Amino acid sequence: MQAESHSRLVVQVCTTCRGEWLLHDELTALEATTVRDPAVLSGTIEYQPHPDERPCPVCAKPMYGFDYRGNPLELDACPDGHGYWLDGGEEARVRGLILQRARDLHRAATAQASFGIFLKGLQRQVSSRTRRP
Repeated sequence: MQAESHSRLVVQVCTTCRGEWLLHDELTALEATTVRDPAVLSGTIEYQPHPDERPCPVCAKPMYGFDYRGNPLELDACPDGHGYWLDGGEEARVRGLILQRARDLHRAATAQASFGIFLKGLQRQVSSRTRRP
């Protein structure tokens, strides 16, 4: 493993497989290099944890795998919270999923605001009709 700078973060990278070891807070820091909106970065990161055989680079305990933010992307984590293992190329997938999450949240907020405007207009129409003699 050797230290490399990725997205303003210094992470440990395996020179053989290009996998990356991120300390516990560095996964959140990686996400924050993509978007700054706290709403996008909130929520559960680890879904459906299950045993894995890969050893933690810090304590050598078997890590567990999980679905990253409920997506079909499996990452590995140390049971003692030392960090996360990302296979080669998964850093780019994490960024892509965070960007998609930001777009989805924006689209949902825009739809909700539009629906609110529609409901207010409908409410005015109903009110004006009930006032007529």
